[in-house]
Amino acid sequence: AVYSLGHRNVQGLAWDSAGRLWASEFGPDVNDELNLIQPGANYGWPAVTGAPHREGYRDAKVVWPSTADSSPSGLEIVGSTAFLGALRGERLWTVPLSGEEAGAPVAYFTREYGRIRDVVRTPDGGFWLLSNNENPDFVLVLGAPE
Repeated sequence: AVYSLGHRNVQGLAWDSAGRLWASEFGPDVNDELNLIQPGANYGWPAVTGAPHREGYRDAKVVWPSTADSSPSGLEIVGSTAFLGALRGERLWTVPLSGEEAGAPVAYFTREYGRIRDVVRTPDGGFWLLSNNENPDFVLVLGAPE
């Protein structure tokens, strides 16, 4: 069975605490996306990208118009915040979530650690940020929030 369709290049999937599925996705050269995935929904690729408000397609909850700032990769959701690594954007994005809506993204560590491939929550409440810089790659360990 097909869960959803019209995806171009999903890089990260994560469930929120209410059981909703979210996905980070590359656009072609523009319009990288954070999507709330609904069963049976069509997200538009290849006909549309971003949030075009066209009948029959689901709009992205967040659209980054420039892939230079984003190329969102790994995705982790903790509480009401989505954490996304960014490859080309070389940063960690946080996006506040409220039910089925997403707020404005906020960037951290811009160009400090290179390409962030994945974000993983650790058992103690901290995070691992996994790089993808070819040489050297590393795991950045962030402690649990106080």
